[in-house]
This record gives sequence, C-alpha cells and structure tokens, in this order.
Amino acid sequence: MECDLQPQSQQNISITYADDTNLLVPEDTDCQLDEEFGHSENWALKNKMIIDKRKTKDLAFRRPHPVKLDMPDPLDGIGRERAAKLLGVILLVN
Repeated sequence: MECDLQPQSQQNISITYADDTNLLVPEDTDCQLDEEFGHSENWALKNKMIIDKRKTKDLAFRRPHPVKLDMPDPLDGIGRERAAKLLGVILLVN
C-alpha cells in the first residue's frame, strides 16, 4: 500500500518505509521544517494516527562553512540527536 502523505513543498522529500517516515528539508526550501512537520501532524490526525514525539528524531546536517555557523532550531518537543539508525545504517552528525 502506498502512503498518500506528500510534502507541502516540492523541494522537501518525504520517504516512508513500513511505519517510519523520514522528512528531508533543505536549508533553502520554501516550506520550513516546522511547517512541513505540522503538515505531517495534521495528516496523521486526519488518518487517526499519532506521531510519537518520544521516538521522533531531529538531525541537522550541514557542510562546514566559514560564515554560516548557526543551526536551525529543533522542533518543539523533539530533541536534536547526533545519531540515528535508518534502515540499518547509522547516520552521525558532527
């Protein structure tokens, strides 16, 4: 069965595998992470589902840049992690 959850912006990517969804939002998108996550929360409510924020992870990847040292704020109620396991692959953030 295919999931009908689609990102609001064509610049953002939503990847669903079984009961996990990964949301990829680049820095230069027209729909920021908090808006995109809110869209996913609304979709879940309409489909009688719950997003468990205790299991939800926020990872912020960036390339080293001499001028851009600040990172976006993490989502409310979701902690920023330095590592996550995705389909058996461990992703690490420096």
